[in-house]
Amino acid sequence: MPEPIFQIFIKNLATMDEFEIPFLAVDFTDELNKGKNAKFSFDYQTAQRLAEVYNTTPLFIFTGGTREIRIEKNGVSIYVGVLTDSTIGKDDKGLLRIEVASVGFANLLNKRRTDDYRQFVSTDAGMIAWTLIDESQLSDVPYSDLGITQGLIQSSVNRDRTFRFYNILEAIFKMSNENLLNGFDYEVDNLKKFNVFYPQKGSQRPDIFIDIGNIISWRFKKPLILNLTNQVYVLGEGQEDSLVWVKRTSPVAYRAAFGLLEDVISERDTGTTANLNDKGDKFLNDHQSPDLDLEVTHKDGNPDLLNYDVGDSLKVNIPEAEIIDEFRRIEKRTVKIDTQSQAIVTITFD
Repeated sequence: MPEPIFQIFIKNLATMDEFEIPFLAVDFTDELNKGKNAKFSFDYQTAQRLAEVYNTTPLFIFTGGTREIRIEKNGVSIYVGVLTDSTIGKDDKGLLRIEVASVGFANLLNKRRTDDYRQFVSTDAGMIAWTLIDESQLSDVPYSDLGITQGLIQSSVNRDRTFRFYNILEAIFKMSNENLLNGFDYEVDNLKKFNVFYPQKGSQRPDIFIDIGNIISWRFKKPLILNLTNQVYVLGEGQEDSLVWVKRTSPVAYRAAFGLLEDVISERDTGTTANLNDKGDKFLNDHQSPDLDLEVTHKDGNPDLLNYDVGDSLKVNIPEAEIIDEFRRIEKRTVKIDTQSQAIVTITFD
């Protein structure tokens, strides 16, 4: 099998000029329903030589405006985002470095707001999400256009939503499986398409095994009684006597195992009982039993990071953790790449 080739490209979105820059190290993460982020390290002298070819400076390449950054493996994009921070400094070995940070395009929606009043009644949740993005991108063209286009929007659940100057990323997140039972999974992919998956993203992958043959290291944590809840009060809109709230309770088996364990959570921007029920049921689903938090590290290539994604379920075999050929779903993936194009992948399973 040929050695993998990882490349970094930086694009000036104003002129569409693109630069390929050799790197010292790369570290990027993709987390289900929470977007992507990355950190990069470059040698200043190498960047300066490249800049001189184009009659510019390293500072302009990295900080002269909005810059898109892309990671490719063997010509396939595995990360696309924008630069958010740049630092130049000398390390303890005397090497002058450029350190930059990036977020994926979904995270840019954290800097976008809805109109002063935007209401949806019995509207598919995925279409609510896309409509908020689309309206924001059309609000101040060309300056408001992030380049995000509509991708796959799988029909999910009809919901009522009212927004006033609301953070768009938060609005989407609150309709996702991270916040609601019967929510959706979402992403902005490496083609900058906004996708909504229902009931969830990914599939079972019986062809990919995680076991002693490819695991470099692993760890697990099992949260116990103080991390558990089996009865929850969900607070919605209103105050005092006008407060809208629901109580959701786990089945008897969970209360019998650990006793009654209560909590209070808030969803103060909705007064719809169905939404509050979904919020409470999701919280109980995540906290009513001591589920195993599992993290595994492997070398890229065994398996190949191009062959699976967050949301997929891989077959895991770790007898010491009492996991025997179980499908475990990937919640987060972090990839660290060195200057020799060697990549180490850390998977967090839900």
